[in-house]
Amino acid sequence: MRRKHKLLATGLAAGILSASMAITASAAQITEDSAKAIAFSNVGITADSVLYITTELEYDDGKQMYDIDLMTKDYMDYGFAINAENGAVLSIDYEWKAAPAPVVGAQPVVTMEQAKTLAAVHAGRTVDTVSFKKAETEPDDGRILHKLEFYTADGKEYEYKIDAVTGAILKWEYDAKHYVPQADIAKPAPSTPQAPSSAITGIESAKAAALKMAGLSSANVKWDKVKQDYEDGRLVYEGEFYYNHMEYEFEIDAATGVFLDWDVDEDD
Repeated sequence: MRRKHKLLATGLAAGILSASMAITASAAQITEDSAKAIAFSNVGITADSVLYITTELEYDDGKQMYDIDLMTKDYMDYGFAINAENGAVLSIDYEWKAAPAPVVGAQPVVTMEQAKTLAAVHAGRTVDTVSFKKAETEPDDGRILHKLEFYTADGKEYEYKIDAVTGAILKWEYDAKHYVPQADIAKPAPSTPQAPSSAITGIESAKAAALKMAGLSSANVKWDKVKQDYEDGRLVYEGEFYYNHMEYEFEIDAATGVFLDWDVDEDD
């Protein structure tokens, strides 16, 4: 997809992301060549455009994955983490190493709203389907950059740095390591929140336990990110929410529902 706005056209040089970001292979254990093909497909490049590539099979958070680093002939630098069992793309890092030098004294032309749209479209999303955690404009190494962080309801995270003068996407990151299937997220919270001694079975279950711990209801709070993670080989849920100028942070053991961490601070 190519944006018609001349100013923003260079921003798509980074390659449009696959909308689903979850290409899989049919075999239980994918090959190194399959992992490379998945990487190429997700960012719209071909093997003959690659200047060099390295691949390593390793473990991270209890998962076996392919760690792939490559540079294209036009000096676009990519790093991938790909699940070795099913081919799911867990993370991507991108930086345009050959971006044109900034023009001294150039003034921003791309608005923050345009930058948000550009980033969302690049990620295969729309602005109204993501939650922005950060949207700031600031100088960086002689440039003026729009710096954006946003996430989806199912736990996929994105970060972008966009040149506010040219609209070029200079860096972006995608992280699906905390992805939770939509069916799990859509599960309604129980009418009576689970006691902390009960197993946590999903994001909504973790929220319900945290609300019970705080003595609050969902109507009273504003949620920030809640996600799954692995700590010392065990599944945990961690997150934060806000109520009446207070910030609550928690971590819960998924198997037992025991709170491993609980912090309440005044929201700055």
